[in-house]
Amino acid sequence: MCANALVWVVTVGREADLTREAHLFFFDRYHRLARFHKRRGHQAAYTRLQAKAEAHYRASGGSEPPYAAMAMPRPRRLMVSDAIAGRNPHDPDDVA
Repeated sequence: MCANALVWVVTVGREADLTREAHLFFFDRYHRLARFHKRRGHQAAYTRLQAKAEAHYRASGGSEPPYAAMAMPRPRRLMVSDAIAGRNPHDPDDVA
């Protein structure tokens, strides 16, 4: 909804069209929202949102798949450190 509102604000009073990337963005959002409603059993909402997703996909050119596999590195091991001072905290020599 926020993205639609932003597009509306930007295009008010001018002749403008969405870019291919914007159409793919809206395709992805509407497609995910449609699947959400399908899992919940809301067939009417699924049909409406899937139609919007397909319209954005066609408007983007629809020549390449909208999803790409991305590789991510393995996360590093969690490192825990003990940052508590061992001396009297009121000692002025221990001020960091």
